[in-house]
Amino acid sequence: MLHPLSFVKKLSVFLLIYVSSNQAVAQVYNSSASVAAGGTGRAAVEPGDASFLNPASMAHLGGRFLFTSFADKEFAAFLSDNTKESTLPAAAAYVQKSKMTKTLGELNEHDIGITLAEFFKDKWSVGLTGHYLEQTLAQGSYHSVNGDLGLLYTPMSDMGLGLVVYNVFGENNNTAPEELRYKTKVGGGFNYIYKGMFRVRVDGDSEGYAGLGLETFINRFIVFRFGYSDDFDDSRPLVSAGMGFSGPRFRLNYAYFGNTQKSSDYRHSIDLIIPF
Repeated sequence: MLHPLSFVKKLSVFLLIYVSSNQAVAQVYNSSASVAAGGTGRAAVEPGDASFLNPASMAHLGGRFLFTSFADKEFAAFLSDNTKESTLPAAAAYVQKSKMTKTLGELNEHDIGITLAEFFKDKWSVGLTGHYLEQTLAQGSYHSVNGDLGLLYTPMSDMGLGLVVYNVFGENNNTAPEELRYKTKVGGGFNYIYKGMFRVRVDGDSEGYAGLGLETFINRFIVFRFGYSDDFDDSRPLVSAGMGFSGPRFRLNYAYFGNTQKSSDYRHSIDLIIPF
C-alpha cells in the first residue's frame, strides 16, 4: 500500500512537470476570512473556502452551512453537508463575477461547483471540486468543465498542510479567446494555531503568488485578521485587514484589501455564514 508521504512526493514531482507546460492566469475565489488574511487558507478550514481554495478541507467542516459572500460586482454562495446522515462530505457552490478584461471588454463569469471529500487515511483528506464555467462577452459566450483536486494533512489539531491542483484538465476550452482560458496551477498552504490565541497562514502558488496572514482571537466571538500578499509575476502587492464575529446562530466576516502601488485597486467584502 502506498504510504501518504511517498504519494505526496511523487504527486509533487508530477505536478511540477505538468504545470511547467500548462501555466496561465487562473483565478480562485476567496472568502472574506481568507482575503483579510492575505488570500491564504489552503491549509485552513472555513465555510466557503472548502469549495474555492482546497476541496479537501470539506472533510473537516462538520455540520451544515449556508455561506453567502458579497463584494463589488461579485457574489458567491455555498451550501455544505457533512453530517452523520450524509454519505460523503459534500458541497455546492456558485460564483458570479463581472470584470474588465485587458483586450476584450467586460466579462461576466458564472461558476457552478460541486465538491466531494473524504478521509483516506488518519489525518489525511482528499477532495475534488468539479466546475462548470460560463464566460460571457459582448460578442458571445463560452463554456468549460474542469476540476480542482486537493490534499490536506493535519499532523496535529492545530496544524495543517495543504496542496491543491486547480484546473486539473488543463486548457480544455479551445474556442474561447486566449485571455479567458484557465490552465493548470498548483497551490500550497500552511496553517498553525498557537494556544488558541493566534493563527498564522502562509500560502503560495505556481503563478508567483505568495501570501502571509495572521489571525488574533480576542475571545470566542471576535477575531481580527491581517495579511500581505504579492503576485510577483504581475507585481501586485496587497495589504489586507478584516474582522469576524462568530455567534451561536450566525457568523459575519468583513475584509478589505488595497494595492500599495495603485490606489484604485481595492476591494471590500462581507460574508454571512449560517450553520443549521
